[in-house]
Amino acid sequence: MNKTQIVSVETLKTIGQGALGAMSFGAYHQYTTNRIMDLNNEKMNIQHKYDMDRMENQHKQEMKEMTDKLAKLEKMIETKRAWW
Repeated sequence: MNKTQIVSVETLKTIGQGALGAMSFGAYHQYTTNRIMDLNNEKMNIQHKYDMDRMENQHKQEMKEMTDKLAKLEKMIETKRAWW
């Protein structure tokens, strides 16, 4: 009885190399995707901090302006009371 090869050794090598290549590509793609997501999260955190700092500075400026206006109004009221 002769053995008949259904699949040759070269075919098995080709299938193995293809599977290894696919796994390598998949691992690299997963690594780059995770890295991009991490960098995007870091960017979003920095942007959020920048926005919060900017809003805080804007609110401080508005509060200073309102305090100055209030002080002027109180001074004006005091001078009007002095006239009466």
